Amino acid sequence: MKNIINSDGAVAQQVVDFLNSQSLQRRENVRCESCGSPVQYREFHFWLSGSGMTWNLRLPVCARCAQPKAHEAVVHSKAA
Repeated sequence: MKNIINSDGAVAQQVVDFLNSQSLQRRENVRCESCGSPVQYREFHFWLSGSGMTWNLRLPVCARCAQPKAHEAVVHSKAA
């Protein structure tokens, strides 16, 4: 692919390269590295503002780990 970002946009080019590589990856049934649950692939949409480039990627999401966590009480100790 032609480099569409000028030399000042090295980070933007890295983002483009990453999104291009992810769009070509084969998806397999995998498990979450944190909890071991099967992951689901969800559709995510990305675009690079001002470039006209867009990507639709299926990325792994663990339904169990993505659940909001209950707010844990913070215990404060008093200095003596």
